Amino acid sequence: MTSDVFKEGSGEIEKIVKDSDSSSFAQLMDLKMAKAARGYALATLKISEEKHLNFRGGTHGAVLFAVADHACGLCGNSLGRKAVLVYSSMNFFANPEIGSVVQAEAKMIHEDDINGSMAIDVTASDGKLLARCQAIVYFLR
Repeated sequence: MTSDVFKEGSGEIEKIVKDSDSSSFAQLMDLKMAKAARGYALATLKISEEKHLNFRGGTHGAVLFAVADHACGLCGNSLGRKAVLVYSSMNFFANPEIGSVVQAEAKMIHEDDINGSMAIDVTASDGKLLARCQAIVYFLR
């Protein structure tokens, strides 16, 4: 298990972290969960020259979205209900360096019986803001 922060009674969150990090896509991209709690997730990814670059040699935008989505998925599903992403919007500000570790921090900012809204910041190792994402999840009944 890669996560180092769990609230008491969070066995379900631990299971979601394990399942999330062991998915074929997470393994393909080298996505890892660093921290998790109810309504919170922090995912990381080390930018690899072999896996994450676009044809111009910079980090592909989909990589930043992937790390944000990894955090989003755990954050949304950490509330004790199954959640699926129904909307997201991302603004890109900067491109991370090859070899740097980027992290996506997802925080649930609103939840009701039907939907949850979260804010996700993607930052570089030095704290520089790379992208900001807004996401809405739908809670399955």
